[in-house]
Amino acid sequence: MNKKGGPATEGGKEVARWNATRHGMRSLAPVVPGIEAQEDWERHLSGTLESLAPEGHLETVLAERVALLSWRLHRVTRYETETVAISQERVVEDLRDRRRFESGARGPIHPEDVMEAPKEARRTERLLKGFSDYPDDKKLSGTDADAVLWAVAGRVDDEADLEGLTLPGVPEWAGLYGDTAEWDGWSAGLVRQSLSLIASIAGEDLEGLMEGAREKARLDAISAKHEAERVEGQLSNMRRERLLPDDRTLEKVSRYEAHLSRLLYKTMHELEALQTRRQGGPAPLAHLDVDGLPDGGLPTGE
Repeated sequence: MNKKGGPATEGGKEVARWNATRHGMRSLAPVVPGIEAQEDWERHLSGTLESLAPEGHLETVLAERVALLSWRLHRVTRYETETVAISQERVVEDLRDRRRFESGARGPIHPEDVMEAPKEARRTERLLKGFSDYPDDKKLSGTDADAVLWAVAGRVDDEADLEGLTLPGVPEWAGLYGDTAEWDGWSAGLVRQSLSLIASIAGEDLEGLMEGAREKARLDAISAKHEAERVEGQLSNMRRERLLPDDRTLEKVSRYEAHLSRLLYKTMHELEALQTRRQGGPAPLAHLDVDGLPDGGLPTGE
């Protein structure tokens, strides 16, 4: 410490030099609560002041203004980035809404369900192909039993004949129109008995129903695959289209960014002129701003 109570070392003087700024821009920190951090602004301001090395009140005010303008420019970039990110996050739901009114949409509406459909269709196809080889005591999950039963029941000409049908050995609540997939007591033999009953009530040949079910499952797997590929292409196109904000937001961001950039460059020019004059150099009375001039236009002094 010197006799006046101030710091004696050069390092201490450098730290103390910025203390007055707490009554300037730091006292009006441009920090958005919950989004920006006071500590980040403090580091940004200190780094800017250190880089520009202002001396005296006016130079410090200009340097602080440079910090403020560059901070706001960073906020513009963040706004643009987050706008794009939010738009990207909404792609799946927006496509779902579009598919609700799309005449060419087949099967599930939600894109996530569409992408899952080929796997479910292939599973049903494999079940029907291999079902005839299953021993009667082979355990089946409720989901697999439900898939086989409805693949065959769906081939019946008049499904109304099956309403109220009680399946042998199956709880009433787990019947064909109940919570079939929730019951864990299914076996291949029990499913066969149920299929035979379905064919008998419908007055149709079971093997013919099974063959029709296998062919439909094959075609459904192909169709589901094509639909999933179509939806995947739609999602990809929508994501590419949303790499930039919408036109209205982009225009707003561009105009604001250009406004801040002009103020930033003007402030830096003014600070540079002051520092040059202080150091005894020739300081121009005006700087030319050529940004955004129309073709063939002449620059004007600022």
